[in-house]
Amino acid sequence: MESKVTKNNECAIPCDDAESTDSSSDNLLGKAAAGIAVGAVGLGAAGKADAFFWNPSRVILPDAPAPCTGVCAPQATEFQTIIDNEARTRFRRMDWSTPLDWLVIANSSSNLHKINAHKAVINLLRQCKRYAFGMPVNVLQHCLQTATRAARANASDEMVLAALLHDVGIAISYPGHAQISASIIRSFVSEAVYKTVLHHHEFELAHYGHRIGESTTMRDLYLNEPWYATAAHFVDEWVQVSYDPNYNSYTLNEFKSLIEATFAEHDTGTMNVTMTDCFREQSAY
Repeated sequence: MESKVTKNNECAIPCDDAESTDSSSDNLLGKAAAGIAVGAVGLGAAGKADAFFWNPSRVILPDAPAPCTGVCAPQATEFQTIIDNEARTRFRRMDWSTPLDWLVIANSSSNLHKINAHKAVINLLRQCKRYAFGMPVNVLQHCLQTATRAARANASDEMVLAALLHDVGIAISYPGHAQISASIIRSFVSEAVYKTVLHHHEFELAHYGHRIGESTTMRDLYLNEPWYATAAHFVDEWVQVSYDPNYNSYTLNEFKSLIEATFAEHDTGTMNVTMTDCFREQSAY
């Protein structure tokens, strides 16, 4: 399969892309990120993140914008976040609703699908530039470096995507970030790659657990799993070595085509949303 990563010889500068060079004080990044969090893991699902698929039709957008106004901030025009003047139903309980009510709701849900999923993912990655947690590089740099190593090793597109997004959940919540990251990509990758991202932290502990009083053999819990070797290679060769501030990573812009191609099925131009689509829940099992 031909790689969708656009490569050049420029040294990586995180957020170095056309959409991030102009700042806006009225950006909607916080809204999109918080909405994705709900779409990814569901409300009231603490500890159950892996039981859901990420589905943009379930995105809920809060009222307050994010305070970020730096170069990583997206422009307000990137997202259609509020559907103005839409028809509203009037039932107060679901068992009082009518078929006509649900047609109205289906139409509104269809409009919500117009949020471009790939832009939301890119902006979650930009959000990661804010976090370093005392590490030698920030989370975005770490993600770019990990994905670059995978791409240079001729890994499959889904593995490069996993490398790029394995820590993107940190933009939403550090606790449970592996589950959030895995939920975002679950519908688009194989089970082995999904499990790799879901459990990458346990595999990382082999390299530093003894320094913080944690077990270094957590990965052994999965020795008999068919994806064990994939996860071990992913972490040992790409993740745990990607904290070098001098590493020549690809830029975020160079990974855009991969992200766009992966999440295109949720974009308006490639979807014909029906009422069935609006209320379809994908089983996690």
